Amino acid sequence: MRRLMPFVPVACTGPVLYVGLPQLQRDIDNLKLALQTTTCQGAFLPSVAPTGVGSNEFYGSEEDYLSAVAEVLRVEYQTIIDAGFSVQIDDPFLPDLFADRHLDNAAIHRRANAYIEILNHALRGLPQEKIRYHTCYIINEGPRIHDVPFIEFVRFMLRINASDYSFEAGNVRHEHEYHFWEQVKLPEGKRLIPGVICHASNTVEHPELIAERVGRENVIAGVDCGFSSQATYRTEVHPTVIREKFRALRAGPAKDD
Repeated sequence: MRRLMPFVPVACTGPVLYVGLPQLQRDIDNLKLALQTTTCQGAFLPSVAPTGVGSNEFYGSEEDYLSAVAEVLRVEYQTIIDAGFSVQIDDPFLPDLFADRHLDNAAIHRRANAYIEILNHALRGLPQEKIRYHTCYIINEGPRIHDVPFIEFVRFMLRINASDYSFEAGNVRHEHEYHFWEQVKLPEGKRLIPGVICHASNTVEHPELIAERVGRENVIAGVDCGFSSQATYRTEVHPTVIREKFRALRAGPAKDD
């Protein structure tokens, strides 16, 4: 896969500060402008989880670094909500942790608990109904036989202070995992956003199957991940196919109306 631009690792070498308000306001203004011609019931802007902002070369510990990042990202989360939108926390790092072969299960669980505590600290006091959480497994097209099973980390995911949980479920390696919800009860007031169309396949899903997978209560039809799921990569799905996939996504739930 050829990159459009070189990948440059990000490292913290001084105190963490938030300097992105002008860029964030531009995104907010652009989204408000776009919504003037639609009748949608709501909209969200994505933001990164604290664990996704590079490595630490300044703070005395990883915990101190992530706590500092959480505090400044809270500014972004709050600003998006104050603008009238929901905020979606994009976090592929939690399932990545469960795939780390250098850690045993006890170490993985300790670190996962720390991740969740840090994110919940950043979200403290914010209206839970305005918070979505999105995570993914492996984002490229491939065999995917080594993906982290959903069951490994979903119980951790549900402890995050969000109202909606978006996750991959549309690719063939994970379509069976809806059975997990026969074992785990969704907490009151929460909703699921399973992926029902795959971002790493040029096959268009059928609206009938999408309709079967999306219930009337507490489930919103979603996408596994963004079709350009890493900005430095070329999308693996042709734009004409992307449009057809979204048409199927819209047509599927409409069958139950």
